[in-house]
Amino acid sequence: MGPLRRLAIVFLAGGALLVAGLASVLPAAAAPGCTTSTTAGYEVIVCITAPSDGASLSGNVTVTATVSVTGTNPGVRRMVFGLGGQYLLTDYQSPYTFVLPTAKFVDGQPALTVYAIMRDGFESSPASIHVTFGNGVTQPPVNTNTFQPSSGTQPAPGQPFVLAVTGDGASGEANALGVTDMLASWDPNLFLYTGDVYEKGAPTEFFNWYGTSSTYFGRLKAVTNPTIGNHEFEAGVAPGYFDYWDNIPNYYSVDAGGWHVVVLNSNSQFGQFGPGSPQYQWLNADLLANQLPCTLVAFHHPVYSVGPQGNTPAMNDIWKLLVDRGADVVLTGHDHSYQRWQPLDRNGNVDPTGITQFVVGSGGHAIQSFVRTDPRLAVGADSAPAAYGALRMELNAGGAAYRYEGYKGPTVLDSGALTCSGAAQDTTPPSVPAGLAGSATSSNSVDLSWSASTDNVGVVGYDVKRDGPGGQVITPIGTQTTFTDTSVSPASTYTYAVRARDLAGNPSDWSSSVDVTTPAVSTVIFTDGFESGNLSQWTVVSGLTTQQSQVFSGAWAARALAPPVSQAQKYLGTPVTDVYYRLRFLITSRTGVAYLGKLRTSTGSSIIGVHVSSTGKLAYRNDVAGVTRTSTTTVTNGVWHEVQLHVQIAGASSLVETWYDGAVIGSLTRTENLGSNPIGRLQLGDNDTNRTFDIAYDDLVLGREFVAP
Repeated sequence: MGPLRRLAIVFLAGGALLVAGLASVLPAAAAPGCTTSTTAGYEVIVCITAPSDGASLSGNVTVTATVSVTGTNPGVRRMVFGLGGQYLLTDYQSPYTFVLPTAKFVDGQPALTVYAIMRDGFESSPASIHVTFGNGVTQPPVNTNTFQPSSGTQPAPGQPFVLAVTGDGASGEANALGVTDMLASWDPNLFLYTGDVYEKGAPTEFFNWYGTSSTYFGRLKAVTNPTIGNHEFEAGVAPGYFDYWDNIPNYYSVDAGGWHVVVLNSNSQFGQFGPGSPQYQWLNADLLANQLPCTLVAFHHPVYSVGPQGNTPAMNDIWKLLVDRGADVVLTGHDHSYQRWQPLDRNGNVDPTGITQFVVGSGGHAIQSFVRTDPRLAVGADSAPAAYGALRMELNAGGAAYRYEGYKGPTVLDSGALTCSGAAQDTTPPSVPAGLAGSATSSNSVDLSWSASTDNVGVVGYDVKRDGPGGQVITPIGTQTTFTDTSVSPASTYTYAVRARDLAGNPSDWSSSVDVTTPAVSTVIFTDGFESGNLSQWTVVSGLTTQQSQVFSGAWAARALAPPVSQAQKYLGTPVTDVYYRLRFLITSRTGVAYLGKLRTSTGSSIIGVHVSSTGKLAYRNDVAGVTRTSTTTVTNGVWHEVQLHVQIAGASSLVETWYDGAVIGSLTRTENLGSNPIGRLQLGDNDTNRTFDIAYDDLVLGREFVAP
């Protein structure tokens, strides 16, 4: 990276922040801010586009960089930034931008650098600029705060204590954002992050990728008990981790939700795993002093794993101690997958009285496939993108219900309950489900919802009973508190009730019943004018909001402001093959392509999306055939427009028809090969992470016939 003039890095006691005497690095290219590197088959140009060379900086400053390739492009794996000769941050995803908190560093004139690592392993030369920090900071900043473990917030009366768990996600990527949006929607009472902030857990990576009070995982900071991972703990030090978490100890415990919660350091460089080591001795004393019947323990490296990272035999003595002292649950990360193991004894044998280990390393930074099988593994998920998600646990006095959810949809990949070793036999049924509500979303679909039941151990599922045409039906489902009945007939009345079941099989009483009458066959499948002031009709919401400043009709409309991702998806109860999608929209601003909406299969694959091209023309993309059709019709900003898309799914004979402001667009009306999979999801907005736009939406209709203006 060029010759260093001078470098002095200081790691302060307690892991506080670094940097005394920032070094300067000579630019790697003649032109400030850019460098060109050539290898076999292609050329890479890396540039720092903000701030400018020679800029004087203070406070929080946005840094951006670009990379372009001529020739055979293998793809960019990541961009690596440095400051004054020291590592600063890794960005995995375009646009390559982050916020540099300059007040965290001593004043000086450091070189800001960046280089690209390509997917074939080639590393470019670094681009470099020089900047001046002027915050009045003359000594390395010292964090003197003291970490206080969180016991979580108190749930509302009659509601369970919700613990959320995930790790290996703080990387700034789109999947990490999706997972954290889901976590924020849960509003958990307590959050355990099972470790790893990428790429090296530097202070700037914690600030950007773990996040602030309004971004990423930082939104849950007030209720978080973190675990240190191997990416933070390099060469036996972790300045970013200890600074972000206010000089947190390597191991600690707290009582939360009626459970005893223990957090350990499982890094090999820490090495305190065997009898006689300080951590082991502390853990033994802590567990002996614990009086609660339920105990869970979190650390980064799984004792057992079928992922590429494998088992961690160094933790075997800790595992045996945990079993001997009656621990119930172990929560880990490290392998980028979800794994739930059968209860295991101190020697790793299946034993119903043993410890249940979860591996939850699926918080957003890549999913790793399993490399072996093991009969002791109860449930595993290792496929992207479905496996990205988090574990939701409801902590109760005698056990816990658990549910692993992928953020891509309301997909429950695993659910159940477990009993604590110190709890009495369960003979208590769950509470009766309350608030049962039902609505006929179409002539052949009824949506039900209810409030979750509580239990002294954990609810493992619900039964839905239906009386009416067709006789009595009892449907067992999982732990979700919604159900869609698609076996109903038009113009019919049905009576529904729900009951809960716990791990021991104890059923609650049936809930109060609700009557639902389905309409006659309707041409409208789904409509939303956003007059509820929220997006409650949508199944998945990422960034999209409702507002009252830009409205076509009524008092409310939706707004998509990107970046970040700004979209919502509605899962249709019954997939369809012939639909009209009508939408009114107003573009306030746009840079590049901006999607208005998409039609997807039930599994999430995009079929077709209508959008505004980078040149401002109305267009659609056939994602099945990989073909984009662009019209000559210019979409003007600042005024409301109407677009309507008619799609018939019929393989190679599929049909697409497009109207804009009531007029047929001939170049966007044609026969297409849209495959044979029916439409199961409706998308509003754009799911791409690289878009920049501000668009309002109103009066959306999905129907079986042309939607008149």
